[in-house]
Amino acid sequence: MPRSIASVIAERTLYTLPSTATAREAARYLAEKDVGAVAVVDNGALVGVVSERDLTVRIIAGGLDADKTTVGEIMTRDPVTVQAAESLSHALEEMRGRKFRHLPVVDGDKLVGMISVRDLFAAMKAELERDLTAREAMIFGMPL
Repeated sequence: MPRSIASVIAERTLYTLPSTATAREAARYLAEKDVGAVAVVDNGALVGVVSERDLTVRIIAGGLDADKTTVGEIMTRDPVTVQAAESLSHALEEMRGRKFRHLPVVDGDKLVGMISVRDLFAAMKAELERDLTAREAMIFGMPL
């Protein structure tokens, strides 16, 4: 049975920022938490995602002042989400098709986590290794 997104994010902390945080605060927060993106939450609701790429493209390349520009001005608004019960391959297809590296994960309407392409790679690699080990045991463990 394919693993769900929920199984990958279960042990992870959900990091969020308000849209009023400055771009510099966001950059420091991403560095401190060692993550590439965070959910932007206002009044308990997901309103966007801000990533390292947003900071690079919209602040640095755009010539904006990181101390005066808010996360709300540079975030990706109304982000695409994936349901926690969906499969890892579904999340990977969403990321590949939309050229995203991070997706907020929801359970119904409730934000429950963030998944990255790196998370998916590690989880799917482990799944493939388990499958290969099981197949080898079946093939080589049987008498010829």
